[in-house]
Amino acid sequence: MDHSRLASPRLLQQRGFTLFESVLVIGMLAAVSAALLSMQPRVFAAQTATRDAYIGQELQQACAERILAVRRQSGMVAVTSALCNGMGGLSGFAANPTITLLDNTGATSCTATSVTCTATVRVAKSAGPPAPLAAITLRLSQY
Repeated sequence: MDHSRLASPRLLQQRGFTLFESVLVIGMLAAVSAALLSMQPRVFAAQTATRDAYIGQELQQACAERILAVRRQSGMVAVTSALCNGMGGLSGFAANPTITLLDNTGATSCTATSVTCTATVRVAKSAGPPAPLAAITLRLSQY
């Protein structure tokens, strides 16, 4: 018996998805979208923390380079704890990085008679979550 004659040509040519298949695919896409949306805040938080750490390191490095430049041009006496004031203020960091000076005699400033002077540079966040940054320490010597 030839079944091709019993089925209408229209039924043999129909192609497509059933309602159940379409609803199933839409449900799967909705589940994937919900999972991606739930991950989005964590991704943004990680990006923000990384950006803040990078900016903080750049601020510390710029301050350290300024200290070295002043030391080379003007000598040890010109190195002060206010040398980098006004350099910050970016991305929630304080406007003035903290510079701690300590010379070889234990004084908290670098003098003309200082043989060596240690300068420690720190930046702190004034707004938002803290950025964990290690301080930069410079050892300045008379030469």
